[in-house]
Amino acid sequence: MTVYQIERRLTNAQRERLAALADVLIAAGAGLPSASQAKVHEKWVDRALSARPDLFDGLVAALDGDDDPALAVDRLKKAQPALFDTLSFVVAGSYLMNPAVTKALGLPGNAPKPKPALPDEADHYLSGGALDPVIARGPIYRPTPDAQPRA
Repeated sequence: MTVYQIERRLTNAQRERLAALADVLIAAGAGLPSASQAKVHEKWVDRALSARPDLFDGLVAALDGDDDPALAVDRLKKAQPALFDTLSFVVAGSYLMNPAVTKALGLPGNAPKPKPALPDEADHYLSGGALDPVIARGPIYRPTPDAQPRA
């Protein structure tokens, strides 16, 4: 049996409105792009809605209207907090999906990749006796307060 997923997509007008409202929520500053500069209204919102399709209707409802973006965001926040929460959640999530943003923020997704030790790397550290005092001392640790002493 083949299952077809019908993907609901924002219209161009809704994307333009999203860009305007998103820039009210996330303006450029401190070396970071605004939401629209980070392309929140393009592929990133599509990815966010792909992960959370249950937010589509709320987002579309939040985008309704053509009044001033700052006034619209303020109106949503005061009169329709659930729609404001949906809009801000989708905008923030879409913004943080952009690798340029996460890199600029120094978030873990852009952390250096782990470099496991090479098979013979220990030989280098064991040569010359630099670790001899540590090896002679033997293993030591501090038990946690709830830990039971081992026999």
